[in-house]
Amino acid sequence: MAVIRKAALDSHSAARSVDDDDASRSAARAAGQAVATAHVPQHALAAAAYAATAVRDATDPAESDAALARERRWQYDRLVELRGA
Repeated sequence: MAVIRKAALDSHSAARSVDDDDASRSAARAAGQAVATAHVPQHALAAAAYAATAVRDATDPAESDAALARERRWQYDRLVELRGA
């Protein structure tokens, strides 16, 4: 578990080191939260939120609402697939 914790914390450290790139910061936080699900499954909620935020921030502002909606839909569809598995 120590290796997992270190990987999650390293991802969050990388997020703090990003200056003005919101998308990269959110992507690093999403990775940290995703890794942390190995010890606390509820971290998956934050991973999904940070991933959606990264998509929104990486998209032209005029298209960000649509990109965010597509990402959330993709996430939802993956959950439906996993539930059926």
